[in-house]
Amino acid sequence: MSVTIEDILDRYVRAYLTFYESRKRPDNIFERLVGLAEKAAIKIALEKTNNNKLQAAALLGINRNTLNSKMKKLKLGGKL
Repeated sequence: MSVTIEDILDRYVRAYLTFYESRKRPDNIFERLVGLAEKAAIKIALEKTNNNKLQAAALLGINRNTLNSKMKKLKLGGKL
């Protein structure tokens, strides 16, 4: 049986939301989830491309300037 990225995300988001059912929920939970997914994707793309931002951006299907902007927003500076 193969596991899809959708299956993995479904389990993760369910666990994350369940965790906050009985706790004080952050106001920006959706933004946090999206940010975590973006951060993971960028870190892995950079690892796979030996920190080559142009290649990492191409791997992710985004522009290098977009990658740089997201890295700044997510505080992913320097070598990973």
